[in-house]
Amino acid sequence: MLISFLTIFEKVVILFIMIFIGYLCGKTGMVTKRGAQQITSILLYVVTPCLIIASLQSIIGQIGIKELISAVFWSAFAMGLAILASMLFFRKNPDYQKKILRFAAAYSNSGYMGIPLVEAVFGSAGVAYASMYNAVFSFFMWTHGYTSVSSKRAPGWKKIATNPGIIGLAVAFPLFAFSIRLPEILESPIGSLASMNTPLAMIVVGIYISGINLKELFTDSNLYLLSALRLVLLPGLTLLLMLPFGIDKTVASTVLLLCAAPSATATAMFAVQFGGDAKLASKSVALTTLFSVATMPFFCVLAKQLF
Repeated sequence: MLISFLTIFEKVVILFIMIFIGYLCGKTGMVTKRGAQQITSILLYVVTPCLIIASLQSIIGQIGIKELISAVFWSAFAMGLAILASMLFFRKNPDYQKKILRFAAAYSNSGYMGIPLVEAVFGSAGVAYASMYNAVFSFFMWTHGYTSVSSKRAPGWKKIATNPGIIGLAVAFPLFAFSIRLPEILESPIGSLASMNTPLAMIVVGIYISGINLKELFTDSNLYLLSALRLVLLPGLTLLLMLPFGIDKTVASTVLLLCAAPSATATAMFAVQFGGDAKLASKSVALTTLFSVATMPFFCVLAKQLF
Protein backbone atom coordinates (compact mmCIF):
# COMPACT_ATOMS: atom_id res chain seq x y z
CA MET A 1 0.00 0.00 0.00
CA LEU A 2 2.87 2.36 0.82
CA ILE A 3 4.42 1.80 -2.60
CA SER A 4 1.08 2.56 -4.27
CA PHE A 5 0.67 5.72 -2.20
CA LEU A 6 4.17 6.92 -3.07
CA THR A 7 3.60 6.18 -6.77
CA ILE A 8 0.37 8.19 -6.85
CA PHE A 9 1.89 10.90 -4.65
CA GLU A 10 4.66 11.21 -7.23
CA LYS A 11 2.03 11.71 -9.96
CA VAL A 12 0.40 14.46 -7.90
CA VAL A 13 3.74 16.15 -7.26
CA ILE A 14 4.42 16.17 -11.03
CA LEU A 15 1.11 17.96 -11.53
CA PHE A 16 1.99 20.46 -8.80
CA ILE A 17 5.32 21.19 -10.48
CA MET A 18 3.30 22.22 -13.53
CA ILE A 19 1.04 24.30 -11.28
CA PHE A 20 4.12 26.00 -9.83
CA ILE A 21 5.29 26.86 -13.34
CA GLY A 22 1.89 28.45 -13.95
CA TYR A 23 2.22 30.28 -10.62
CA LEU A 24 5.56 31.74 -11.73
CA CYS A 25 4.09 32.73 -15.10
CA GLY A 26 1.33 34.60 -13.30
CA LYS A 27 3.55 36.22 -10.67
CA THR A 28 6.10 37.46 -13.17
CA GLY A 29 3.44 38.78 -15.53
CA MET A 30 4.51 36.43 -18.29
CA VAL A 31 0.86 35.42 -18.59
CA THR A 32 -1.78 38.00 -17.67
CA LYS A 33 -5.26 37.36 -16.32
CA ARG A 34 -6.57 37.91 -19.82
CA GLY A 35 -4.06 35.40 -21.14
CA ALA A 36 -5.23 32.84 -18.57
CA GLN A 37 -8.81 33.36 -19.71
CA GLN A 38 -7.77 32.78 -23.32
CA ILE A 39 -5.90 29.59 -22.41
CA THR A 40 -8.99 28.47 -20.49
CA SER A 41 -11.09 29.05 -23.61
CA ILE A 42 -8.71 26.89 -25.65
CA LEU A 43 -8.91 24.16 -23.01
CA LEU A 44 -12.68 24.32 -22.85
CA TYR A 45 -13.61 24.65 -26.51
CA VAL A 46 -10.75 22.85 -28.29
CA VAL A 47 -8.79 20.54 -25.99
CA THR A 48 -11.72 19.10 -24.00
CA PRO A 49 -13.68 17.75 -26.99
CA CYS A 50 -10.45 16.38 -28.50
CA LEU A 51 -9.58 14.65 -25.22
CA ILE A 52 -12.98 12.95 -25.08
CA ILE A 53 -12.75 11.82 -28.72
CA ALA A 54 -9.17 10.58 -28.35
CA SER A 55 -9.87 8.71 -25.10
CA LEU A 56 -12.88 6.83 -26.51
CA GLN A 57 -11.02 6.09 -29.75
CA SER A 58 -8.20 4.52 -27.76
CA ILE A 59 -10.45 2.03 -25.94
CA ILE A 60 -12.54 0.76 -28.87
CA GLY A 61 -12.92 -2.99 -28.37
CA GLN A 62 -11.52 -2.85 -24.84
CA ILE A 63 -14.43 -1.44 -22.80
CA GLY A 64 -18.15 -2.06 -23.26
CA ILE A 65 -21.03 0.39 -23.28
CA LYS A 66 -22.28 -1.19 -20.04
CA GLU A 67 -19.24 0.11 -18.16
CA LEU A 68 -19.67 3.61 -19.62
CA ILE A 69 -23.34 3.68 -18.55
CA SER A 70 -22.25 2.55 -15.09
CA ALA A 71 -19.79 5.46 -15.01
CA VAL A 72 -22.60 7.89 -15.91
CA PHE A 73 -24.88 6.51 -13.18
CA TRP A 74 -22.29 6.62 -10.41
CA SER A 75 -21.06 10.03 -11.52
CA ALA A 76 -24.60 11.40 -11.21
CA PHE A 77 -24.93 9.68 -7.84
CA ALA A 78 -21.69 11.23 -6.51
CA MET A 79 -22.55 14.73 -7.71
CA GLY A 80 -26.13 14.58 -6.48
CA LEU A 81 -24.84 13.48 -3.09
CA ALA A 82 -22.33 16.35 -3.03
CA ILE A 83 -25.00 18.93 -3.87
CA LEU A 84 -27.37 17.66 -1.19
CA ALA A 85 -24.64 17.46 1.45
CA SER A 86 -23.36 20.97 0.69
CA MET A 87 -26.82 22.37 1.52
CA LEU A 88 -26.35 21.29 5.14
CA PHE A 89 -23.35 23.58 5.66
CA PHE A 90 -22.61 27.33 5.78
CA ARG A 91 -26.17 28.17 6.90
CA LYS A 92 -25.04 31.09 9.09
CA ASN A 93 -22.94 32.74 6.40
CA PRO A 94 -24.22 35.76 4.46
CA ASP A 95 -25.95 34.81 1.23
CA TYR A 96 -23.14 36.15 -0.99
CA GLN A 97 -20.67 33.84 0.81
CA LYS A 98 -23.03 30.91 1.20
CA LYS A 99 -23.66 30.42 -2.52
CA ILE A 100 -19.91 30.49 -3.32
CA LEU A 101 -18.93 28.11 -0.51
CA ARG A 102 -21.69 25.65 -1.36
CA PHE A 103 -20.79 25.71 -5.04
CA ALA A 104 -17.11 25.15 -4.15
CA ALA A 105 -18.10 22.21 -1.95
CA ALA A 106 -20.45 20.60 -4.47
CA TYR A 107 -18.35 20.89 -7.64
CA SER A 108 -14.87 19.40 -7.89
CA ASN A 109 -12.10 20.27 -10.32
CA SER A 110 -12.80 17.02 -12.14
CA GLY A 111 -11.58 18.36 -15.47
CA TYR A 112 -8.39 20.34 -14.90
CA MET A 113 -7.15 18.43 -11.85
CA GLY A 114 -9.08 15.16 -12.06
CA ILE A 115 -8.52 14.06 -15.65
CA PRO A 116 -4.72 14.50 -15.65
CA LEU A 117 -4.40 12.42 -12.47
CA VAL A 118 -6.86 9.78 -13.70
CA GLU A 119 -4.93 9.60 -16.97
CA ALA A 120 -1.65 9.18 -15.10
CA VAL A 121 -3.00 6.42 -12.82
CA PHE A 122 -5.60 4.55 -14.90
CA GLY A 123 -4.70 5.40 -18.50
CA SER A 124 -7.17 5.64 -21.38
CA ALA A 125 -9.88 3.61 -19.64
CA GLY A 126 -9.87 6.03 -16.72
CA VAL A 127 -10.04 9.03 -19.08
CA ALA A 128 -13.04 7.48 -20.85
CA TYR A 129 -14.90 7.08 -17.55
CA ALA A 130 -13.78 10.56 -16.52
CA SER A 131 -15.30 11.89 -19.75
CA MET A 132 -18.65 10.43 -18.66
CA TYR A 133 -18.22 12.08 -15.26
CA ASN A 134 -17.47 15.44 -16.82
CA ALA A 135 -20.46 15.21 -19.17
CA VAL A 136 -22.67 14.74 -16.10
CA PHE A 137 -20.71 17.50 -14.35
CA SER A 138 -21.45 19.90 -17.22
CA PHE A 139 -25.16 19.17 -16.99
CA PHE A 140 -25.31 19.77 -13.23
CA MET A 141 -23.07 22.84 -13.33
CA TRP A 142 -25.09 24.60 -16.05
CA THR A 143 -28.40 23.84 -14.34
CA HIS A 144 -28.12 23.69 -10.55
CA GLY A 145 -24.72 25.41 -10.34
CA TYR A 146 -25.71 28.23 -12.69
CA THR A 147 -28.92 29.04 -10.83
CA SER A 148 -27.35 28.75 -7.36
CA VAL A 149 -24.58 31.27 -8.08
CA SER A 150 -26.30 33.65 -10.49
CA SER A 151 -29.81 33.55 -9.00
CA LYS A 152 -31.08 33.39 -12.58
CA ARG A 153 -33.11 30.81 -14.43
CA ALA A 154 -31.15 27.89 -15.82
CA PRO A 155 -30.10 28.20 -19.47
CA GLY A 156 -32.19 26.41 -22.06
CA TRP A 157 -31.56 22.89 -23.26
CA LYS A 158 -29.93 24.24 -26.42
CA LYS A 159 -27.15 25.93 -24.46
CA ILE A 160 -26.66 22.89 -22.22
CA ALA A 161 -26.52 20.57 -25.26
CA THR A 162 -23.91 22.75 -26.97
CA ASN A 163 -21.50 22.60 -24.03
CA PRO A 164 -18.05 21.55 -25.37
CA GLY A 165 -17.99 18.41 -23.23
CA ILE A 166 -21.39 17.32 -24.51
CA ILE A 167 -20.39 18.08 -28.11
CA GLY A 168 -17.21 16.03 -27.74
CA LEU A 169 -19.21 13.15 -26.29
CA ALA A 170 -21.83 13.41 -29.05
CA VAL A 171 -19.07 12.93 -31.64
CA ALA A 172 -17.03 10.34 -29.73
CA PHE A 173 -19.75 8.03 -28.40
CA PRO A 174 -21.30 6.96 -31.74
CA LEU A 175 -17.82 6.29 -33.12
CA PHE A 176 -17.08 4.19 -30.03
CA ALA A 177 -20.44 2.38 -30.09
CA PHE A 178 -20.01 1.32 -33.74
CA SER A 179 -16.25 0.69 -33.43
CA ILE A 180 -15.40 3.31 -36.05
CA ARG A 181 -11.79 4.45 -35.99
CA LEU A 182 -10.85 7.85 -37.35
CA PRO A 183 -8.33 8.03 -40.21
CA GLU A 184 -4.77 8.98 -39.31
CA ILE A 185 -5.15 12.46 -40.83
CA LEU A 186 -7.81 13.23 -38.17
CA GLU A 187 -6.65 11.00 -35.33
CA SER A 188 -3.15 12.50 -35.19
CA PRO A 189 -4.08 16.19 -34.70
CA ILE A 190 -6.91 15.26 -32.31
CA GLY A 191 -4.49 13.17 -30.24
CA SER A 192 -1.90 15.95 -30.22
CA LEU A 193 -4.45 18.52 -29.05
CA ALA A 194 -5.74 16.10 -26.40
CA SER A 195 -2.20 15.70 -25.00
CA MET A 196 -2.16 19.45 -24.24
CA ASN A 197 -4.81 19.02 -21.53
CA THR A 198 -2.57 18.20 -18.59
CA PRO A 199 0.17 20.86 -18.93
CA LEU A 200 -2.19 23.66 -19.99
CA ALA A 201 -4.75 22.86 -17.30
CA MET A 202 -2.14 22.79 -14.54
CA ILE A 203 -0.57 26.03 -15.75
CA VAL A 204 -3.99 27.73 -15.69
CA VAL A 205 -4.59 26.57 -12.11
CA GLY A 206 -1.19 27.98 -11.14
CA ILE A 207 -1.93 31.32 -12.80
CA TYR A 208 -5.20 31.63 -10.87
CA ILE A 209 -3.44 30.83 -7.60
CA SER A 210 -0.79 33.48 -8.33
CA GLY A 211 -3.43 36.16 -7.98
CA ILE A 212 -4.14 35.23 -4.35
CA ASN A 213 -2.38 36.60 -1.29
CA LEU A 214 -1.23 33.29 0.19
CA LYS A 215 -1.31 34.66 3.76
CA GLU A 216 -5.06 35.22 3.47
CA LEU A 217 -5.63 31.55 2.68
CA PHE A 218 -4.90 30.45 6.24
CA THR A 219 -6.96 32.99 8.22
CA ASP A 220 -10.51 32.15 7.08
CA SER A 221 -12.19 29.38 9.09
CA ASN A 222 -14.79 28.90 6.35
CA LEU A 223 -12.05 27.70 4.02
CA TYR A 224 -10.95 25.00 6.47
CA LEU A 225 -14.51 23.72 6.76
CA LEU A 226 -14.84 23.82 2.98
CA SER A 227 -11.57 21.91 2.54
CA ALA A 228 -12.66 19.20 4.99
CA LEU A 229 -16.02 18.88 3.26
CA ARG A 230 -14.71 18.95 -0.32
CA LEU A 231 -11.59 16.80 0.18
CA VAL A 232 -12.47 14.37 2.99
CA LEU A 233 -16.14 14.15 3.99
CA LEU A 234 -17.73 14.01 0.52
CA PRO A 235 -15.34 11.49 -1.07
CA GLY A 236 -15.41 9.46 2.15
CA LEU A 237 -19.20 9.31 2.12
CA THR A 238 -19.22 8.47 -1.59
CA LEU A 239 -16.77 5.63 -0.99
CA LEU A 240 -18.85 4.15 1.84
CA LEU A 241 -22.03 4.23 -0.23
CA MET A 242 -20.38 2.64 -3.29
CA LEU A 243 -18.68 -0.18 -1.38
CA PRO A 244 -21.67 -2.55 -1.07
CA PHE A 245 -22.17 -2.66 -4.85
CA GLY A 246 -20.18 -4.72 -7.32
CA ILE A 247 -18.86 -1.80 -9.33
CA ASP A 248 -16.04 -2.19 -11.83
CA LYS A 249 -12.92 -1.20 -9.93
CA THR A 250 -11.69 1.29 -12.53
CA VAL A 251 -15.14 2.93 -12.73
CA ALA A 252 -15.41 3.16 -8.94
CA SER A 253 -11.84 4.40 -8.50
CA THR A 254 -12.22 7.02 -11.24
CA VAL A 255 -15.49 8.38 -9.82
CA LEU A 256 -14.01 8.49 -6.33
CA LEU A 257 -10.82 10.22 -7.46
CA LEU A 258 -12.77 12.88 -9.37
CA CYS A 259 -15.06 13.34 -6.38
CA ALA A 260 -11.96 13.87 -4.20
CA ALA A 261 -10.57 16.63 -6.44
CA PRO A 262 -10.36 20.21 -5.09
CA SER A 263 -12.98 22.87 -5.77
CA ALA A 264 -13.70 23.54 -9.43
CA THR A 265 -12.00 26.49 -11.10
CA ALA A 266 -15.51 27.28 -12.36
CA THR A 267 -16.16 28.55 -8.81
CA ALA A 268 -13.97 31.58 -9.53
CA MET A 269 -15.16 31.91 -13.13
CA PHE A 270 -18.83 31.93 -12.13
CA ALA A 271 -18.17 34.37 -9.29
CA VAL A 272 -16.50 36.82 -11.67
CA GLN A 273 -19.13 36.41 -14.37
CA PHE A 274 -22.16 36.74 -12.10
CA GLY A 275 -20.94 39.32 -9.60
CA GLY A 276 -20.25 36.93 -6.72
CA ASP A 277 -17.47 37.07 -4.14
CA ALA A 278 -14.60 36.47 -6.57
CA LYS A 279 -11.95 36.78 -3.87
CA LEU A 280 -13.57 34.12 -1.68
CA ALA A 281 -14.06 31.91 -4.74
CA SER A 282 -10.40 32.18 -5.75
CA LYS A 283 -9.23 31.45 -2.21
CA SER A 284 -11.54 28.42 -2.09
CA VAL A 285 -9.98 26.98 -5.24
CA ALA A 286 -6.45 27.80 -4.09
CA LEU A 287 -6.60 26.30 -0.58
CA THR A 288 -8.42 23.12 -1.57
CA THR A 289 -5.92 22.66 -4.40
CA LEU A 290 -3.00 22.99 -1.99
CA PHE A 291 -4.50 20.49 0.50
CA SER A 292 -5.42 18.01 -2.24
CA VAL A 293 -1.76 17.05 -2.65
CA ALA A 294 -2.23 14.86 0.45
CA THR A 295 -5.88 13.80 0.19
CA MET A 296 -6.14 12.74 -3.47
CA PRO A 297 -3.35 10.13 -3.31
CA PHE A 298 -4.90 8.76 -0.09
CA PHE A 299 -8.33 8.21 -1.65
CA CYS A 300 -6.84 6.84 -4.84
CA VAL A 301 -4.84 4.19 -2.95
CA LEU A 302 -7.83 3.44 -0.69
CA ALA A 303 -10.06 2.88 -3.70
CA LYS A 304 -7.53 0.55 -5.35
CA GLN A 305 -7.26 -1.44 -2.11
CA LEU A 306 -11.00 -1.68 -1.35
CA PHE A 307 -12.36 -2.24 -4.85
